[in-house]
Amino acid sequence: MRRARRGRPARRCAWLPAAFVALCSQEGRAQSEADGPLTVEHVLQSTVEHHPSVSAALANESVAEAELLRARGAFDPTLSVRGALTQGGYYELRRADAELRAPTPWLGAEFWARYRYGQGVDGEARYPTYYSDQTLDRGELRVGVRVPLLRDRQTDERRAGRERAELGVAAAGHTRALALIELERRAAAAYWSWVAAGRAEQVCRELLSLAEERLDAVTQRAAAGLIPEVEALEAERSVLSRGDCVIQARRGVEAASLVLGLFVRNAAGAPAPPSAMRLPAALPVPDAPVDAEAAAERVLACHPRLAAKRAQVEQLRVARDLAQARRLPRLDAQAQLSRDFGEGATSLPGTVFELGLQLSVPLALREARGQLAAAEARVTAAEQELRLMEDELRAELGDIESAYRAAHERHALLARLSETTARLAEAERRRFELGATSLLVVNMREQAVGDAAMSLLQAVRALWDQSVRWGAATRCS
Repeated sequence: MRRARRGRPARRCAWLPAAFVALCSQEGRAQSEADGPLTVEHVLQSTVEHHPSVSAALANESVAEAELLRARGAFDPTLSVRGALTQGGYYELRRADAELRAPTPWLGAEFWARYRYGQGVDGEARYPTYYSDQTLDRGELRVGVRVPLLRDRQTDERRAGRERAELGVAAAGHTRALALIELERRAAAAYWSWVAAGRAEQVCRELLSLAEERLDAVTQRAAAGLIPEVEALEAERSVLSRGDCVIQARRGVEAASLVLGLFVRNAAGAPAPPSAMRLPAALPVPDAPVDAEAAAERVLACHPRLAAKRAQVEQLRVARDLAQARRLPRLDAQAQLSRDFGEGATSLPGTVFELGLQLSVPLALREARGQLAAAEARVTAAEQELRLMEDELRAELGDIESAYRAAHERHALLARLSETTARLAEAERRRFELGATSLLVVNMREQAVGDAAMSLLQAVRALWDQSVRWGAATRCS
């Protein structure tokens, strides 16, 4: 795991589907300003590699892994050593005691091994009877095991803590995946907003160009008395109005670029808003989502939002099981084998085997009953929240499909409207050249072309919004 952490970019891409894994390839890294139009793939790559939220998500996952390490440390063996030298009294003693104690996850059993030494100084045979640690002159070895028979047998604080920590790592991984999916959704949405804003500016510039080209001719014809003076004023008004459209559209591009710069970052991780020169030439139409009902079962089984919640529910169930186990009385079986070595008191030599039981029954159990009731309530609440999240995700898929279908129908209609208004404007221009209509009508027709083009852009952007939502809603951990 530590080796994998050193390769952060690779790890960041490890959970991504094949399409995004490709973005992390060396070929993808080579893209730069000199490569031409900015692509959504480059935006996503930069987001995954440099966005602060990604680092924060990884840090949060590291916290969960550290908690797991701490929980596993509950099973670490403990070595305790004690020594004492008594001089100047009636008894002069040398005493030492070293014990290695190791709890295990197997049925809550605990093992220990112990060496102790208790002798008088300089071979002194006197030893106080109120000390039970007298040994032969080479000491005593002792090994033992304690096995819980009721409480702490199925689960205990150590095992429950470790299991909760393992589930916490899983939840943190799903949460990280969810954060990255949401981040990519926002990055893709910002990209397509920027592209749409660029196309809107292009529409305004094309309308302005038409008005500017016509202004000189109309002014000359008005000066020559071929058309009324008001037509020249109308031509000038049209240029000014469309110039305002360009200014507002350019501001829209700049604003969208600043938002996109939060996701497109340089090697140092600083925001790098793309210039208008990197706008792509076209705003394509995305593919339609697949059937929401068919995708729902797969998504409900693997979406990180639900996976993280399920891990949290499992954590609460572990806590509930632990609270339930604490209601049992404590009954522990203990076996111990000891042997003294060397010479000394005749009562000490030999191998001693000791087997015992210890019973402890808590009365009233109010603390345990309270803990169990609280744990069961938490599990119930979390299960209901999970159920609601599943319903919400299923509804979200249906909403995306519905919204995309409506946007697609609107896009088809607006495409026809755009084509019709363009033909109408062209016909009106020809009538104006023949003197059969006024410039005001021509401008109105051209403004209708611009409005239809803008509406068509908004429809394509709406399609991309739903496409991006669909991608985020159907991704798996």
